[in-house]
Amino acid sequence: MANDDNVDHLRTVERLSNILKITPNLKSISIIQHDEPLILEEQHLALSKKTFKELGLFSRQTFLKFIKKESSPSRDSTLDELSTVLIVLNPDDNKYWNYRKRLCQKCSKNQTDKLFLELKLSSCSLKLKPKCAEPFNHARWLLTNYKEIVSEQTIISQLKMCEDSAESYKHNYYSWIHRLWLVKTFFNTKLLEKELEWSKGWVESHISQFCGMNYRFNLLLISSAHQNLDSNVQKCQKFVDEVSYVVDLVLFYPGTESLWCYLGLLLYYCSANQIECEESALFRVRAIDNRFSRRFQKRNFNPEIA
Repeated sequence: MANDDNVDHLRTVERLSNILKITPNLKSISIIQHDEPLILEEQHLALSKKTFKELGLFSRQTFLKFIKKESSPSRDSTLDELSTVLIVLNPDDNKYWNYRKRLCQKCSKNQTDKLFLELKLSSCSLKLKPKCAEPFNHARWLLTNYKEIVSEQTIISQLKMCEDSAESYKHNYYSWIHRLWLVKTFFNTKLLEKELEWSKGWVESHISQFCGMNYRFNLLLISSAHQNLDSNVQKCQKFVDEVSYVVDLVLFYPGTESLWCYLGLLLYYCSANQIECEESALFRVRAIDNRFSRRFQKRNFNPEIA
């Protein structure tokens, strides 16, 4: 009976591994109460609770057993399938990610299909657990080691992965850190301008989340750092315009703490860098709260993602 169960589990591992590798743009992975072990409909994958529990335990035990064996085509193929399944079922455990890295190192750095597959698996692992550091760490390792073949479409898909995980889990700082790393590592003016525009829409639709605002502030810092030395006025104007923009949001959402925090961060930066904001913008804020100056007088400047 035990051997029969093992055979069934191995078949399920093989099937799940193939689904994760082959299915384009997998939209979600969920755990449900169902008799069927795996269900795939319209790019939505579901595992039964029983399968999730039993397959996770079986895969971990089998992986540790096979990793000790001598290399062979059968052994390597099984470990590939097991590690594919385990990085999705248990993405916090970095030993499975490390095994995937070793597989990558055996391949040529010109193999774009290998890069795309690994990035896809990283994205799949976030479907079940969106706030997890290891998938983002693996993606950064891949993009750094395969930097010569990273295309614009790859960056776009990575930004979409960050957006989906941030949408799935509030205050997902792993996602925002990775997004900021992408902009810094693959910087170009077009990408920066697109991100500034995108972040504006995100802030307006997630008005109570400070992460997106702090990300936008970091984009402004990057933009300022890449300006020419003779365009100091343009540098200052970006922050002046941002203050006016946030003041308008504060007037519309006066009770939103995240907006006040962001406004305080901007004003502190402007004050520290001797950037004069429009008095009319500050006057509009004081009309709402005459304690405005005292509220942000002692707030520390911290540009790191919160």
